[in-house]
Amino acid sequence: MTQQTPNNPGNQQPQRYTRPKPTQPRRVSGGVRLAGREGPLIRTWVGRRWTRVIEDAAVSEELTKGVEYARIGQTRELGLEPGAVLARVQGCEARARSVRLECDTFTHEQWELVFRALAEQPAYTAKLLAGEMPVNIEDLFAPMGLRLFPQEPEDIKAVCDCDEEAPWCRHACCAATLFSERIDTDPYLIFTLRGLPAEELSERLRQHRALAGSTLGAAPAYAPRPVSGADLALAKLPVDVETFWSTGPELDLLEMPMKRPEVSHPLLRRLGPSPFEARFPMVGLLATCYDVISEAAIRAEDEAEAAPIEADWDDVGGGDDETDERPD
Repeated sequence: MTQQTPNNPGNQQPQRYTRPKPTQPRRVSGGVRLAGREGPLIRTWVGRRWTRVIEDAAVSEELTKGVEYARIGQTRELGLEPGAVLARVQGCEARARSVRLECDTFTHEQWELVFRALAEQPAYTAKLLAGEMPVNIEDLFAPMGLRLFPQEPEDIKAVCDCDEEAPWCRHACCAATLFSERIDTDPYLIFTLRGLPAEELSERLRQHRALAGSTLGAAPAYAPRPVSGADLALAKLPVDVETFWSTGPELDLLEMPMKRPEVSHPLLRRLGPSPFEARFPMVGLLATCYDVISEAAIRAEDEAEAAPIEADWDDVGGGDDETDERPD
């Protein structure tokens, strides 16, 4: 009987089959995806600023894959909490990856300084209460050494539980790309990212504006005597029934200049999105109607103001065309 040597093929163990690593992401049913077909749909400077920081932070290859993940809907969950964007992104592996995009939050003392500054700037407060982000909002934060929006790659810390060494992996880029559309549509989210929810922001804006406009703590030198009804001298109303509902000459003296508001569509912004589902957004249709009506009103006002001037010029030069007929 011959003894088998270690080099004998009869002693070799069969090799285990190793499944190749998948190269395509596992498709997600009903995942969060971009509104744009080719990339994020960005319309405002808020979304562009966020996108620019992400482009500076991420490697182009990972960013391209992350945008593709966002386009085809590979994100199972996308949320926001004070100080961080949260997401679960499904890649090539069986388990979805957890992503956090963290930003530094402001302290209570820093927020108090911000609201005091806002109370002294009515234009900022009016636009914020109307849901519009002022373009120069950073000018308010700069004197306090703060920045509302991230400006450098270091301002956003990307954390993912995948095996990639670089923090800005495709999963983080996917979450950041999706959030660029969210913050572009709702710029108030930046305040939540800095530690203050939007509901609390609106409430504190109203409170600080009310306190700034009041004379809190100032006592009058004397208390005036309440005026009774007998002390009021009321003007007598006309008794002529035929002219009672007619307008007086004072109506022509009332000036109502037509001008565009400082905040576009303030009432629609306060109402927010319509609760009814439709093929076209109700708020967008109403905004278009308001713009058309406003432009027509302003144009009519301009034409009315220009009409007397044209008539005067016609009167000045009209004598050249008239025939001077005199009796013989």
